[in-house]
Amino acid sequence: MTKTIELALPEEFEDNIKRDMLKAAQEAFRATAHKYQYAEYMQRQTAAEYIGVAVSTLDKLTRQGLPTIIIDGLKLYRKTSIDSYLLEHQI
Repeated sequence: MTKTIELALPEEFEDNIKRDMLKAAQEAFRATAHKYQYAEYMQRQTAAEYIGVAVSTLDKLTRQGLPTIIIDGLKLYRKTSIDSYLLEHQI
């Protein structure tokens, strides 16, 4: 059984809700677009930019276990590995 409740809201309140919802949607789209501009494999500087930290912080995370690929001395970071690592350390 479904019940419908009608609630009259002041027009200003409704406009504020619409504005806030639009702002949240735009921020979500920007964040998603930002993530998809990066290649699957990234060098140190790009990987640091991807997660929004300094290269020195990325190096610290690498020492703490962030997966890294090293080919002929070139360090590469896989985007999905970075995402997984960050999720594993989420509090």
